[in-house]
Amino acid sequence: MIAERFPAVRGVEAISFSIAPRRGAVSIIEMVVLASCIIAVIAALALSNRYVVDIMIRTFLWAGLALAWNIAGGYAGLISFGHAAFFGIGAYTSTILLLNFGVPPWFGVLAGALIAACAGALLTQACARLRGPFFILSTLAAGEVIRIAALNWRSLTGGAEGLEIPPVPNVVDMVFRSQWPYVTIVVAYMLAMFALSAWIEQTRYGYYLFATRDDEDGASAIGINPSHTRTAAMALSAAMTAIGGTLFAQYFLYLDPTHVISPDISFQFALICAVGGLGTASGPVFGALIIVPLSELLRGLLSQSTSGLHLVIYGIVVIIVILYFPSGISGAIGRAVSRFSPAGGFAARVRAEKYDAQA
Repeated sequence: MIAERFPAVRGVEAISFSIAPRRGAVSIIEMVVLASCIIAVIAALALSNRYVVDIMIRTFLWAGLALAWNIAGGYAGLISFGHAAFFGIGAYTSTILLLNFGVPPWFGVLAGALIAACAGALLTQACARLRGPFFILSTLAAGEVIRIAALNWRSLTGGAEGLEIPPVPNVVDMVFRSQWPYVTIVVAYMLAMFALSAWIEQTRYGYYLFATRDDEDGASAIGINPSHTRTAAMALSAAMTAIGGTLFAQYFLYLDPTHVISPDISFQFALICAVGGLGTASGPVFGALIIVPLSELLRGLLSQSTSGLHLVIYGIVVIIVILYFPSGISGAIGRAVSRFSPAGGFAARVRAEKYDAQA
């Protein structure tokens, strides 16, 4: 069964390109979207519109974080509502090392990623026998444990008062005077996460993840160790999320457990992936391009005039997208291109014939 659904597990194919977004290939549409976003950032910076650039920085940062979450939630099927804990571990580790020991965040980010990876692996092993909603609730509980610990460990985390990074521009401390360096860093982070996701989809390990997610018993029957596969995916996802947490801390220069280790952050990761397309490299990017600017613009336009109205409109838009695009924006684009493009339809038939012949 696994061999039929994942014929490429016998070997890793070369990186391929396609017109529409699809798993295991880098699409032209994705490249155009990413290039357009980068051009838009450059244009906003040239016009010196700090508000627009701030929204774009948040968008790219959340796109990278959603891509990190997608490694566990989309590829391995480990739906986690506790990733805010890994996000907070990365943010607090680099900040504490900077404030207490003078360690630059360029190195502190590695320490945060390592600690978060160990925490993710430990959580997965502890909840190895849990599936579905039970695993989700266990991750949510783990995130709350980390948040409560951060609130009460005042000597280390500052408690409810939080920690503040001195706003003194210094390249070594990753504090900059202008927004240009932050744009460069978050765009590089998002592109690195996208490249990592696309690479995972091409590797044997990626097919092991898909096989374990879709049919654990079948994966075990052909020699895949589901426990090791899931643990590695969660550890990698946690480490990449912690890196995003460090970037968040260095951009906002302030941390407090209530906001940094909040379940809302974990829900946002999952929501962005669901809207964009769960289990694909392009899905989190498309989701972030819709969710983050929409929420920020609605909050800025409506929060002052009508309190709470921006949340209603935001929720309605998200519900419509999920109801009418169950496979996300990425899946909708892929179906549209395959339906209306002769080349897309031909490529789909060629892939189907190729896989049928291999099976």
